[in-house]
Amino acid sequence: MDFLTNKWIVYLALCLFFTGVRCNSVENKIYIKLNYTMPCVRLLNATHQIGCQSSLSGDVGVLHVLESEENLDWVLRTGLHPPYMVILESPLFTRSIMMKLKNGSSRVAGVAVVAPTVNPPQGFSPHTSCPNENSGVYSENYGPGLAHCNTTVWNPLGNGLSYEEFDFPIFSLKDDNDTQLIRQCYVDHNRPVNGSDPQYPLCAMQLFSHMSAVTNTATCMRRNSISFSISPEGVCDPLSDRNIWAPAKPLNTTEKGHKVGERVVLATARLDSRSFFSDIGPGAESAASGLVTLLAAAHALRNATQEAQLDRTIFYTFFHGETFDYIGSSRIVYDMEKNQFPIDLDNVHSVLEIGQVGLHSSSALWLHTDPISRRNSSTDEE
Repeated sequence: MDFLTNKWIVYLALCLFFTGVRCNSVENKIYIKLNYTMPCVRLLNATHQIGCQSSLSGDVGVLHVLESEENLDWVLRTGLHPPYMVILESPLFTRSIMMKLKNGSSRVAGVAVVAPTVNPPQGFSPHTSCPNENSGVYSENYGPGLAHCNTTVWNPLGNGLSYEEFDFPIFSLKDDNDTQLIRQCYVDHNRPVNGSDPQYPLCAMQLFSHMSAVTNTATCMRRNSISFSISPEGVCDPLSDRNIWAPAKPLNTTEKGHKVGERVVLATARLDSRSFFSDIGPGAESAASGLVTLLAAAHALRNATQEAQLDRTIFYTFFHGETFDYIGSSRIVYDMEKNQFPIDLDNVHSVLEIGQVGLHSSSALWLHTDPISRRNSSTDEE
């Protein structure tokens, strides 16, 4: 009898197990997990923080599809069920709208931007109109008339969104079937009718992108070194990578610093770009064009530089981190000054940077020179 009882218990347990496997969980009936999402992340520098993040457990808000800028009043003032999770179509992802949402952040739980399927014809740039203006070659001591893009605005479309701090999460969504379900849920259950809020809005969204890094780089790295557990997790990571360089002819790299009689031309290109959303890099096209052009030039010149006796050595250099205050090229200059590089600054004859070599609307290429250095007559002679 005991044997039979135990056998029935086993059968009953197996039946319950397989029944449970076939059932859909309540979570799957309530939640739709979105694919192909990319967050706006938090970044720190020596003085402050920029970017976006969610609360520790994520932020939840009533779904609201923003149909026009005039529709913002519902989110920021008149809607009865804040906080709202705002869905933006790409034409509405502008500085004007985002700054209004930022200033009314107590009623905004987060923002989801539907990524466009084609590039906007009018162009778009979340960078500043004068990129890296505080770390460029021109300053109050060197070419003050050219500092801060006083003469030429290099990025006229720049709206500066990438350098704002938002205290709510912002994500990019791919325009797919899941995004269509979000729009339909809003229309069926949340959309105001004749200016009246539905009594019970049924559609909400949760965005999670918590980041522990706060304040500034020095503070965060100091906290990074403090261990509170057996397996501590870092609260921030430094921006880092590797520069790549190669001379056209062999140099003695075991000895660092100045090489008597050696004159080099630095032929450079950058390796990185930056976007408002992590891992989405439309700016990579401009970086890739310079990279490919420099590699092609190095390949074409290989035989010529091996056979001919050149007065100067071409130093092919690829910098990483140029988008973030030129940290790649700054590191090489630092190493040169500290005699930790195969050559030093006195060995450098000239610098040629190749960037954004693209022929979209015309066949014109532009060559920019430094007018301050050309005031020295010997520069033009060479």
